[in-house]
Amino acid sequence: MKNINYHPPQKMSAWRKISLGSWKPRGDSSVYCWEEVVMDDFLKFCDDKAFNKYSMLILALSKTLEVESKINATVRRGRIYQRKDISVFFHTVDKNRDRDDLSGIIIQNGHRKKAGAINQEFLEKVNASKKGGDHLAASKQMAETLHPRLVSILMKVYGYIAYQLNQNWKVFKGKQNAFGSVMLTAVGSVGITNALCPIAPYTHVPMVISAGKIIEKPVVYENSVKIKKVMCLGFTFDHRIMEGKDFGHFFAKLNDFIQNPTLLNE
Repeated sequence: MKNINYHPPQKMSAWRKISLGSWKPRGDSSVYCWEEVVMDDFLKFCDDKAFNKYSMLILALSKTLEVESKINATVRRGRIYQRKDISVFFHTVDKNRDRDDLSGIIIQNGHRKKAGAINQEFLEKVNASKKGGDHLAASKQMAETLHPRLVSILMKVYGYIAYQLNQNWKVFKGKQNAFGSVMLTAVGSVGITNALCPIAPYTHVPMVISAGKIIEKPVVYENSVKIKKVMCLGFTFDHRIMEGKDFGHFFAKLNDFIQNPTLLNE
């Protein structure tokens, strides 16, 4: 069974081929960016509808990826393959400091779902994850039985088979497309205002977004200084897949959904 459904490989420019050949899969190909967004209208929309703000961020990301589809891609075998499906991986964390665990959930094809359905799915999956029922549970249980060096080797082998060969082998106990199109991590839920998160090599995602703690601060808004609720979004993206102009279009569309949240309900 294939791990991910891809379109045929993209036709690449000379610069894109140079870009792919210049950097290793992760690390020196990463670009980091912080962007602050005014959240007042977005939060009011969530409060009025009784929606979780992170579920609506997932919906906004899904809809943005539908428009900016070039970003929804993976580098494999020296070429760029655009994914057919859109999915967002959301990190979940146990806030009990005695438990060292990080996990996550996947929202598949959120751009095709209603806001209410996304919110319900999000809450159900987060609750299940907190009880150990997330889709990575079996893989984590297998890792717990192995020496750390063996886990490192296993993750490299998994990354090669799942993304370079595009196969989902049952031996890894992982779900199909386990890490989604992009990853969202809510660092604000643990009190962090801004952060830039690394792209884990085995995930092969083109972007990780960190959502910081919402704070009130003075901003210039409609030609005057006002106190607004602001969230800092941290982006780490793969420069082999996208340029600054690509990210600029992506962020502009994402911010459009955040500033006009009623668009999420259409």
